[in-house]
Amino acid sequence: MSTMGYDVMAAWDRIFTLQPRDSIQHGCLQPQFHDLLASKTILPFQHAKQSWSPPSSPQSLSFPSSPANSPPSSPLAPACDVAASRRISLSAKGKHSLADKLYAAACAGDLDHVQLLLDMGAPINVGTVIENLYETFKPAKSGRLSPLAGAAGHGQFDMAELLIVHGAAINPSLDQSSCSPLHEACRANDSEMARFLLELGADVDMNNCYKTTPLMYAAKHGSVDLMETLLEFAPDLHKRSFINTAAIHAAIWPAKIDVLELLLRAGANPDQPLFDGSTPLHCAANVRNPNVAQCLLKYNADPTRRNEQGKTALEIAQESDCIEVAQLLSKAQTLWKRR
Repeated sequence: MSTMGYDVMAAWDRIFTLQPRDSIQHGCLQPQFHDLLASKTILPFQHAKQSWSPPSSPQSLSFPSSPANSPPSSPLAPACDVAASRRISLSAKGKHSLADKLYAAACAGDLDHVQLLLDMGAPINVGTVIENLYETFKPAKSGRLSPLAGAAGHGQFDMAELLIVHGAAINPSLDQSSCSPLHEACRANDSEMARFLLELGADVDMNNCYKTTPLMYAAKHGSVDLMETLLEFAPDLHKRSFINTAAIHAAIWPAKIDVLELLLRAGANPDQPLFDGSTPLHCAANVRNPNVAQCLLKYNADPTRRNEQGKTALEIAQESDCIEVAQLLSKAQTLWKRR
């Protein structure tokens, strides 16, 4: 290749000649990368060389070969922009290929390879398709995650900082990532990562592609610590997903009493209905959990409310032979009617 061009394959060769701490040069991946490969559909780096196709000619490269086509100097810019000199002209297919590699390296916390990929022009806000991302559906549905969302979901703080410095979107569009980095931090029950992102401007009420908010993820997947962190940033407690559920419902189904009580204490509506008019008490009867019912009643849930079928939560409990919940609701109805 001409000296005026950038030797693309030589750049990939350097991947395998990094310092010994980089296990990829030995033909294997770090243990956490193995776990990642088992849980995510990503492209591992041992295939990077084979999947990469260099540009057809040196003339397609963006390496500045003379003062005439070099970028103008600026007191705010470094004297020699090494990153700019490494970037190459990529087709749309090439960019997506590098984006997949960038996502894999971001999840693994591989700073060296991420920097190299960014220098080569990998798009920082292009998502990678992840199979089975939305496991609530049966069968599970795939989604798309940005490199920053991947890093956030795997607790990679240094990586998240690097990506943000290079322009990664903290609040990406749905085209860029079907879940935001904050969603993924909440899915992973990582309160420190969630706080890190929130303090940098992450939208606490941002919808994912199914209108699910980070608060709903925290209610379903998270701990009290994570929920307390999100509540500090004043989320909308009553936002609804595409199936009309709110954060309170997300806490009820897995019977997370401590998280449920935090939401109720913060002002969540104990009677917030679903599409069919079912209240959280109806949900408690459906999950056959007396502790959930007791918690809702403690925060003044109305046991006399009926769903669109005309049934109260007590009737739901009686139909399912859930005696303990039925007894609680029967007593609560009597007290409610005496008001």
